Amino acid sequence: MPGENIQRIIFDALELINHARADDRQILISEDTLLFGNDGELDSMELVGLLISIEEALLDEGIEVTLSDDRAMSQSRSPFRSVKTLQNYIQDTINESVS
Repeated sequence: MPGENIQRIIFDALELINHARADDRQILISEDTLLFGNDGELDSMELVGLLISIEEALLDEGIEVTLSDDRAMSQSRSPFRSVKTLQNYIQDTINESVS
């Protein structure tokens, strides 16, 4: 799956989170948006919701992946830090599942 499609799916999932947030808590969405961790925009429940939304959107595209597994949690640098790191992690996960 091309990277721009993965980015679109992440952006769409972040838009869903923004719909549930007050106007003064909207997330500015870009590939550099910090998602989770120090200075991240999401709390742990919002991160879980984001990952579920992304997994469901990927499933709609015929791609079945699990993003919040032991592999993700055991990395020294979280793949959930930013949109860009999440996009790269999703691409790597998809590549591994098809090889």
